[in-house]
Amino acid sequence: MLQNRWYPILESKALGNKAIGIKRFGRNLVLWRDLENQPRVLPATCPHRGASLAQGRIIAGEIECPWHGFRFDGEGHCTRIPCEGDDARIPGALSLPAGVVREQHDLIWMWLGDERKNHPEVPFFDDVEAYEGFTEASYVLPYHYTRMVETNLDIHHTPFVHGNLFPVGTRMVDFDAHVEGDRIRSSGRLVKEKALARGKTQGFPFRADLILPNLGLIQLTARIHILVCATPIDEHQTWLWFRYRQRYTRSAILGRLITWIAVHSELKIVQKQDWRIFCEMTPGTIDDVPYVFVHSDKAIALYRSLRAKDLARGRPEHDKPASRENEITGQGSVTT
Repeated sequence: MLQNRWYPILESKALGNKAIGIKRFGRNLVLWRDLENQPRVLPATCPHRGASLAQGRIIAGEIECPWHGFRFDGEGHCTRIPCEGDDARIPGALSLPAGVVREQHDLIWMWLGDERKNHPEVPFFDDVEAYEGFTEASYVLPYHYTRMVETNLDIHHTPFVHGNLFPVGTRMVDFDAHVEGDRIRSSGRLVKEKALARGKTQGFPFRADLILPNLGLIQLTARIHILVCATPIDEHQTWLWFRYRQRYTRSAILGRLITWIAVHSELKIVQKQDWRIFCEMTPGTIDDVPYVFVHSDKAIALYRSLRAKDLARGRPEHDKPASRENEITGQGSVTT
């Protein structure tokens, strides 16, 4: 996983007035809201006897262990040991390492990386908030998160896997992918071969962008797009969140209806179509198989390149992968 990055870990609406347990980054976590309604996150395992704090109550903005009533504040300090009395000296060993979280864009984000006084801004696309009405959903997929990130940049599988929903052409034209800081921008058009033969190149325009480490934007039409993130649960599972937004109407009711239909089509049809492909693929991460890329895969290749550089910055010199002249990423060559 890329370090020193913000990762979305949960929808804001999922965290109400009770504690909730989730697994992210291979860790069991407990989230709750304090007295100021701010999200807090700690490791879910009580350091006393190992009970799950996710089953505990929230009292005065603190999380109480369901087994013995030990209480922890949002900074991870144990504040009460009922069996020892209110005046008991509380050992420092009972403290838990609190996670750094922010709540923005209707998502709860967690910082994964070094401790620091000042954190960078939460990354987001600056051109999506004007969209009227949205519907969102999330679910768990049994794949490594990097594969989901790549899939969100892979538009030219659309006519073959989702052709019944999107009757678009197979030829990618005017395709461009480039890097701007931590952002990959890609765009182009899918055009039918018969249309090209007649000199028509309008086709299906698309946009697929990525902000590291895992936040994607897919523009299906000029008036509808998908925000999507793929956050690691562990090495074998991914929490996938997506939000459809539209600009067909300014009516909040009609807007939600349009995006509700889109989201349920995604859940009922699109993901099942992708599933039949993924379930037959070699398991593991994107680093496990040396794929051969073509020009239309440039956005994916750029993601691999950025990811490899980011990972290498945190490795000892002798652990860095050897370069290969014919590759622009650590895995997968590009043909033209």
